[in-house]
Amino acid sequence: MIRMKNTRFGTLAIDEATVITLPKGLIGFSDQTRFALVEREQGPIAFLQSLVTPTLAFTVLDASHLRPAYPALPAEEVAELAGATPANMAILVVVAASPSDRSLRANLAAPVIIDCLSRSGAQVLLAGTDYGTSVAIGSLGPVDSVRERTPSSVLLRSDAR
Repeated sequence: MIRMKNTRFGTLAIDEATVITLPKGLIGFSDQTRFALVEREQGPIAFLQSLVTPTLAFTVLDASHLRPAYPALPAEEVAELAGATPANMAILVVVAASPSDRSLRANLAAPVIIDCLSRSGAQVLLAGTDYGTSVAIGSLGPVDSVRERTPSSVLLRSDAR
């Protein structure tokens, strides 16, 4: 069990079996190679918490919640970019809320692909596509309306193995 104190979530107890390894890190954060997925009680938003730097966490969304289906590439092609198998693949996109209009924006050009069995993956660039790095995908209403959305995928939970 990994115990970690951070400023956003307090003290976290993370089962070593749930650790996600990104050997090349994330774009701009190559030294951040070990993460935990911190899910909210409900809703599609989660946090990719660095286990290297306790003060660093990325807000992510399970891409299965995006419509139309994302990415519009064959699953085999996307999985191969990260060394994953299509049947075991989870796709996360990094999201942020725009301070000006509270719209939720996603980096669709560089998703994080994770093989749920090996718990290893990579952030990949979807070259040759029209996906952008700050694409509006919705707006944030009151917190209660966000909590009423469908829970995020169980693919990355330790009990899904």
